This record gives sequence, structure tokens and C-alpha cells, in this order.
Amino acid sequence: MKKMRYHKASKGHTIIKVFGFSMLVFLIIVSIANAEAFEGIPNSSSNNVSNLNKTLENDIKTQDIAIEINPQDSMAWNNKGIDLGLSGKSDEAIKAFEKAIEINPQDSKAWYNKGNVLSDLNKSDEAIKAYDKAIEINPQDSKAWYHKGNVLSDLNKSDEATKAYDKAVEIDPHYSDAWRSKGNALCKLNASSEAIKAYDKAIEIDPHDLKAWYNKGNVLSDLNKSDEAIKAYDKVIEIDPQDSKAWNNKGAALNSLGKLEEAIKAYDKAIEINPQDFKAWYNKGKALSDLNKSEEAIKAYHKAIEIHPQYLESLDNKENALSNVNKFDEKIKVFDKSTEINPQDSDTWYNQGNPLFNLNKFDERIKAFDKSTEFNPQDSDTWYNKGNALSNVNKFDEKIKAFDKSTEINQRDSDT
Repeated sequence: MKKMRYHKASKGHTIIKVFGFSMLVFLIIVSIANAEAFEGIPNSSSNNVSNLNKTLENDIKTQDIAIEINPQDSMAWNNKGIDLGLSGKSDEAIKAFEKAIEINPQDSKAWYNKGNVLSDLNKSDEAIKAYDKAIEINPQDSKAWYHKGNVLSDLNKSDEATKAYDKAVEIDPHYSDAWRSKGNALCKLNASSEAIKAYDKAIEIDPHDLKAWYNKGNVLSDLNKSDEAIKAYDKVIEIDPQDSKAWNNKGAALNSLGKLEEAIKAYDKAIEINPQDFKAWYNKGKALSDLNKSEEAIKAYHKAIEIHPQYLESLDNKENALSNVNKFDEKIKVFDKSTEINPQDSDTWYNQGNPLFNLNKFDERIKAFDKSTEFNPQDSDTWYNKGNALSNVNKFDEKIKAFDKSTEINQRDSDT
């Protein structure tokens, strides 16, 4: 679930900060009425969750009393909606916001809060309508523009999302989240240079914005600006040394510069932090393969496959590493796994045919090439190798047909 975000009315309790409910919602509540404070972020223990729930229950009761005294108190309905939302009671929260809106149709905060709950429920179209209503009432609500942009971005409407973020930062030039999210939307539009500028603006406002540094690093990496990407990832690591993704991506950038030993150290750090990061294991395997350390590479690929058995790239690269050390029986087992996952991949069937030759399993080799040509009948190499395999079992008529087919495809390709 996404973060719950609300505008609280000025009456009663004001929420200063809210953290995502799905990760154990934590909040700081300041009671304006009696100046008593519930401050700090509790630890993720059952006692803290219990205390939070009790606080919300009491807050709801307080709003209910206010509503009982004055059923037309739209602020009380709005605040009750917030507490219900934080309690995970989304449907009830929406009803409370709708009651606030019924009493005061010009309550932009209630419209905004309704949009947030609808967004968290993935009711994107309804959420946008609610944000639009909040913006119609209060065009200077930068948060409504920002969260509308987020919904549009989730819908892959990146052009519209960018416009919404532009409006948010026009109203509040120091809105670092909006600048970062604008950068994300621009990335989807392949506007890399503009995206970097947006990330730089977010970083200028908040130099400790991990996501902005990390995303900037990713864009620079995609642009093959590996040195600059490494600097960005280093900044993430400086701020949060336990960010395994930054270590992994730093490794990939080092790998692209040919700094394989340094890359492996970065991958090892990512794995130390998160032993279940199959991509770090896979990338480590690739770097080890490039260093011709096939046995170590096989172990890394094996670990990646153990964590994510469906990741074909790990299987493919493990196959290559096994070939390098002439472990053809094991390679066949890996091929069998690959064809089980993707039975219609002609390349996998083709590659399976090659180690079968080393094992003198010619009939099985022919079957593999047959399967490959079934899914890609226009590959000349497969027909040629099938011909060789048929020759091994003295099927010369079929061999000639296979060679003829290979020649026919090559001739046609050269003509075009």
C-alpha cells in the first residue's frame, strides 16, 4: 500500500508526518487543543502498533463526540476520515470524507484526502476526479497537483504527469518530492537530460534525498556515463551504507568500465546486506565469467537461480560457464530447466543441441534442433547443425535436405 497522505483541518489534531501503513503506520500527532504531544517514530514492535491503534481509536471517539454535538461539523468528519484511513478502514474513511463534502462542497482538503484514499485503493480515475475537484477549489494546492501527478504516472500517462508536477513546483519551488517525481516521469519519456536536471533540483533542495541520487545514477548509467553514475551511487551509500541496490548498481557501473575486481567487491557488499538479491549474485557471476573464473561464476549463478529459479539470464550464463569447464552433463540439466520455463524459445533448443554433440548423444541433438526449427524455421545455422547431426547417424538424405534448407535461407538473406 502507498503512503497515506492527508490534509487535517485546523480544528482538533493535526498530523505532521505520516509513514506508510503497510509498513506499520507511524505518525507524529500534535494536539493543538491541550498542547500534549505524541512525538517521535515508534519502533516496529507490537506494543507500538497497539499504542498507535489506541491513539487512533481515541481520536475517532473524539471526532464522534464532536459530530454528535454538531452533525454539520465538516472538519470533524474530515478528521474522522483521516483517522479511519490511518486505521486501514478505507471504505469508512471515504464515507466520512464524502459526508464532509456533502456538508461543505468547497472543502478542498476533504476532496484531497478522499483522492488519497482512492489512490491507495488503486481507484485511479476516481482519485484523479477528487484531486481535480480539490484543485478547482484551491488551484494553489501543490500537494493535490503532486499526488495527481503520481496517479497519472502510475497510469503511464507521463506527459500529463509531468505537467501536474510542473504545476506543483511552480506553486512550491522547494517541493523536492515533486522535482524527483518529475524526473521519474521524464525518464519514462526518455528525456534523460531533463530528468537529470529535475533530480539535481531535488538534490539541491534536499541533499539527502536518496531516491533522487539513486535515480540520477540510473539515468547516468543508461547514458553510459559510468563515472558520474558511480559518484551518484557513492552518495547514496554515504547517506545509507545499507542500500544494497546502490551497491549492486555501483558494481554494474564499475563492470562497464572494466573494473571487474572492484565491481565484484561492490556486488559482495550488496549480497552481504541482502543475501537474497539474485541480481547481485547474477552480476557477480558475469564479472567472474569475464575474469575467466568459471567455477566461481557457476557458484554465483547457482545462487541466483536458487533464489529466482525463473530468471532465464542466470540459467543462460550458467550454461556458458559450464561449457568453459566442459561440464556438459550439468549443462544439459540447465538447458532442460530453461526449456521447461520457456519451451518455445528456439535459441535455447539450439544451444541445447551443442553440448549433446560433446556427449555423443546425436539422436537427442537432432531432436533439439528439430524443436528449434519448429519455433524458428528461418535460422540457417540451426538447419546446418542439424545436417551435421544427421551425418553423425548416417542419415545422409535428410542431411542433404537440411543443408539445402540452410543454403536456401542464406541465399535469400543475401539477396535481400
